[in-house]
Amino acid sequence: MLSPGLGATWLLMGAAAVLAVLVVLVVRVLRMYDARTAAVVVVGDVGRSPRMCYHATSLLEHGWHVRLVGHFDAPLPPTLVHTRVTRVPLYAPPAWAARLPRILFPFVALVKVPLGAWSLFAALALRPTPAVIVAQTPPAIPTLAVLRLVRALCRTRLVIDWHNLGYTLLALKLGATHPLVRLAEVLESHTGRSADVHLFVTAAMRDALVARWHLRGAARVLYDRPGSSFRALVGAERTACRAHFADVLHDPGLARDDHALVVTSTSWTPDEDMDMLLDAASLYNRAAQAADAHLPRISLVITGKGPLRTMYEARFTARAQHERWTHVRTTLAWLAAEDYPRLLGCVDVGVSLHQSSSGLDLPMKVVDLLGCRATVCALDYACLHELVAPGANGAVFVDAAGLAQTLAKLLHGFPAAACARRPTKAFPQGTAETWAENWDAVVLPALPTL
Repeated sequence: MLSPGLGATWLLMGAAAVLAVLVVLVVRVLRMYDARTAAVVVVGDVGRSPRMCYHATSLLEHGWHVRLVGHFDAPLPPTLVHTRVTRVPLYAPPAWAARLPRILFPFVALVKVPLGAWSLFAALALRPTPAVIVAQTPPAIPTLAVLRLVRALCRTRLVIDWHNLGYTLLALKLGATHPLVRLAEVLESHTGRSADVHLFVTAAMRDALVARWHLRGAARVLYDRPGSSFRALVGAERTACRAHFADVLHDPGLARDDHALVVTSTSWTPDEDMDMLLDAASLYNRAAQAADAHLPRISLVITGKGPLRTMYEARFTARAQHERWTHVRTTLAWLAAEDYPRLLGCVDVGVSLHQSSSGLDLPMKVVDLLGCRATVCALDYACLHELVAPGANGAVFVDAAGLAQTLAKLLHGFPAAACARRPTKAFPQGTAETWAENWDAVVLPALPTL
């Protein structure tokens, strides 16, 4: 049985939906259909959703006017500072709401969900109707329900871009058996079932949802690919970049050719096991100290910010001091948007600790690393083979010992031997190398003709 708070929430949403229908019937008489505009929807920070920014850029390149709908905290990429781009901000709940105790979650939802739903509806339906909407999910609730309503009322073309499954992310907070998680799965499967086109980040996700949720509409795989700023730096450019980061990150080893640069990025949340990285660094340091190891000193740079950063910064410092690390130096960094691709451009090994909540998505950080022709070392799970081919463009591991052993194997004989192991082809055989090539083949044919 639903709690009173949830029951009231859905009652309010039902009333809001009826009101929305009445408003649209009046407003649509006064509004025009905008056949040259595409709306790109992110119920989150648009500037921190690279894939949706790439969608918007591709639409611009093909002559569309783009309406960006979302939050605008982080700066947009330069390509989206354009006369044919308009921004429509969505309602953002106050920051303190996210810090409330879990027991208050249903009551927060009582306010947050209806306000968010109305804000999204108004951004799409109470303005000139876009010819097509390209929307990210998750978050799935109330996003998918609102999109379905707008599609029905405004007769616009809807493209849902499935990055992951929202209910599996909720399960990380509440537990897989929590009633709210079960309810979220039911709502997500029903409200997300109908669209003109469904895009997926993996074939595994496409196959699973088509089979389980009986999706209506074309189902296509659009693999992530890096932006043009992610590229390998060589020669003098690489040397200058390493020297720059040696200064910025206060690590002189970064300027030395005989020190390997190992990078990982994280949001410092429980879904990434940073203890695994800590243990692997300890094991690597012990192995590298052997006289005949032929292993380099490494500068381990961990980028990102999040709730667990302070705790792990203390743990890395304490372990390094207790064990007297001589071959591993760790630096925790938060880089400007323009510095991140430059750092990856001169990396020697990139590490991914991504654990998919659904088992069906792929880590964007690995895509960016491969774009820089870095050797990738990734935590293995079911569909990772769609991106990382061991022995071709990277390696996989399942625990701390495996990560340490893989780092030692990849860096043995550094720098000469290790550089020879860099991948010559970034992505698996038979898949596109660039976003533009991929998007033009998969998405462009599904759009209305300008």
